[in-house]
Amino acid sequence: MNTHSTYEKNPNPQGKGLVPVLQDLANLKTGLLDPKSPGAFLRDYCLSSFILSASFAFKPVVGKTYYLYTSGPDWTLSLIAPGQWSSEKADTFLAACYLRPDMTWELLTDTLASDDSKSRDALHHYIHAFVGSLAEQESISDSLPHYVRELPYYRRLLMCALSSSLKQSLPTSGDTMQALLQDSACLSLVAPQ
Repeated sequence: MNTHSTYEKNPNPQGKGLVPVLQDLANLKTGLLDPKSPGAFLRDYCLSSFILSASFAFKPVVGKTYYLYTSGPDWTLSLIAPGQWSSEKADTFLAACYLRPDMTWELLTDTLASDDSKSRDALHHYIHAFVGSLAEQESISDSLPHYVRELPYYRRLLMCALSSSLKQSLPTSGDTMQALLQDSACLSLVAPQ
């Protein structure tokens, strides 16, 4: 009896490839969160999704300041401040931002590039399109991006952590998009003029 030909050897019998992924997920885990107001929830969801749509190839750290730049129709998140680039790259600066402990992102509106109306218009267009797409959803929980296979590793992990955080901090008004969108201050909270 030739058992060798029917036996398939597992190249990773101890699952060691999962250990770094599980450690990264554990590091991004938030504690128990209180419910947010509809406006704050929508703002955090929209701006965090916007920032995570930017390309980057590093592991963001909670509390560290990062910088958003435009590159054509796309966005880039960078470790390098606008004053550290040549003048050509500094012209594409949109705003500074940072990752909060609850895995949502904060856009520092006082750093918004006031002289680049094209970048600001692109941000406002993204926000309005995002809110418009949310209006078509029945459930907030069902629309959260728990796993997006196409994203690079750190963006995928952060999107998963964002979804978990937002699910924990759902407004007390309920799990419907209409409850969020009834808050008339939502858009001004998302995109201050």
